[in-house]
Amino acid sequence: MVRSLANHAHVVKKRTLPRPEVGRRLAAAMAASEDCKTQIALGKKAHVSQSTVGRLLKGVVNSQRDTLVRICNAVGMSVGELLGEGQEGDDAGTSLDGEADAAAKAKRVPLISWVQAGSFTESIDIYEPGYAERWIPKPPKPCGPRTVALRIEGISMEPDYRAGDIIYVDPGVEATSGKDVVVRTDDRNEATFKRYVIEARRRYLKPLNPAWPEQIIGFPEDARIVGVVIGTWTDR
Repeated sequence: MVRSLANHAHVVKKRTLPRPEVGRRLAAAMAASEDCKTQIALGKKAHVSQSTVGRLLKGVVNSQRDTLVRICNAVGMSVGELLGEGQEGDDAGTSLDGEADAAAKAKRVPLISWVQAGSFTESIDIYEPGYAERWIPKPPKPCGPRTVALRIEGISMEPDYRAGDIIYVDPGVEATSGKDVVVRTDDRNEATFKRYVIEARRRYLKPLNPAWPEQIIGFPEDARIVGVVIGTWTDR
């Protein structure tokens, strides 16, 4: 029986480390603005919920990129200014800046977040420039400019992929049947990592672990493939 991924059990929240400096930057921008001095006012102008603004003020940076853009536009700052991009250098969790950093970045990809291999997990918009936990070497094979790295948790993709491994994900590679992909749902901002299968015009996701209880997972209507796995890397 095909089970819908929308009803997939064991939803796990992404472990987001607070970034208090982001909250302080937003608070300062709000104080300096004319019409966004409160969470309610900023939420209305940016067309986001007050709770989203509140989380960002606490340094919880897990919003999608377009949400951050709307908030920053409302208070008159760039997303780069909000996130402190280019201020802390390599391996520091922000974008690289300057000629030397640009040269280093050309040889590396950002490790953005982790993906729960066994179930959905809440995620930030991992395929837009912005927050990176660290930078790691590019895969040996050619990859697109938006390639990122994600750390696996869970056992649903064993034995090919094990918990703790890092996968390279390239949004520029075509997702054909048999490819291992990262899929996300836009409305719930959740993601999962599975093998993509097309059979008789039916699309579904499949774990590689033969002992995994759900061997066929229906492809959600609100889901989209955001990247194809092109390789792995381990730092252990």
